[in-house]
Amino acid sequence: MELVLTVPTPKTPTRITSRDDRLQICTLYYNARWEIDDIILQLNLTRRQVEYALDHRPTPQKHLRGRHLLLDTPKRKDLVN
Repeated sequence: MELVLTVPTPKTPTRITSRDDRLQICTLYYNARWEIDDIILQLNLTRRQVEYALDHRPTPQKHLRGRHLLLDTPKRKDLVN
């Protein structure tokens, strides 16, 4: 007879994972070689939150804003000369 273990999921409303939470998840999974179930129990997160953190970049990325330059540096130098 094979022993089957189940991981209890938190029944309380979950909180939104922050940048630090996602970094901690990635560190525990990739560097410390923890299993996803262990991370879920330790940090009290849902499986979906852990999977999202592992599938996406851990830190927010800066989006470029504003107009693009019409003249880049080589073209500008040519006009100045």
